[in-house]
Amino acid sequence: MEKTVPFIPTPIKVIEAALDLAKVGPGDLVYDLGSGDGRVVVLAAKLRGARAIGVEIDPALVILSEMKVKEEGLEDKVKILQKDFRKVDVSEATVLYLYIYYDVIKNYLMDKLYQLKPGARVVTLEIPVPGWMPVAKRGVQDENGVVRTLYLYIKGISEPEAWVNDIADEEWMKEFRRRLWGISSPNS
Repeated sequence: MEKTVPFIPTPIKVIEAALDLAKVGPGDLVYDLGSGDGRVVVLAAKLRGARAIGVEIDPALVILSEMKVKEEGLEDKVKILQKDFRKVDVSEATVLYLYIYYDVIKNYLMDKLYQLKPGARVVTLEIPVPGWMPVAKRGVQDENGVVRTLYLYIKGISEPEAWVNDIADEEWMKEFRRRLWGISSPNS
């Protein structure tokens, strides 16, 4: 198995803010792709009562994650999968957390986002989802005073296919422009 991204841990304060932003609760199933030491999935279960699945390829990080899960007594809520996240079905996730490079999202994970059911939330740290419109963007100061950016997306709202407006014919657009800018065409 080839490692796609390095392990860069998400600061705890940022995880707490991400869980708040996505409104994670007991009815959620949180996936973290490239879960590292398991901190996101452990905190989702411990603080919010959610079920969670961490997907990590590095065997040492999987062992560390499993130790944390056991230490917190969360074996009934948290599972750690030693797998390549590109090969995991995330269709049951209600929340997907990503702290992964832009190119990795673009080249390997876009199909995963389209597997999600409408209403599923996607939270990314620092990196926006290519072509998707966030419903919220929040700056969060971590433990070291560094401001980190969280993006929240909702399947069924954020992807470009959801932006289609069947009534936006030419007449509708003219009226829209007139009301917005006081003009009848973009070149007027």
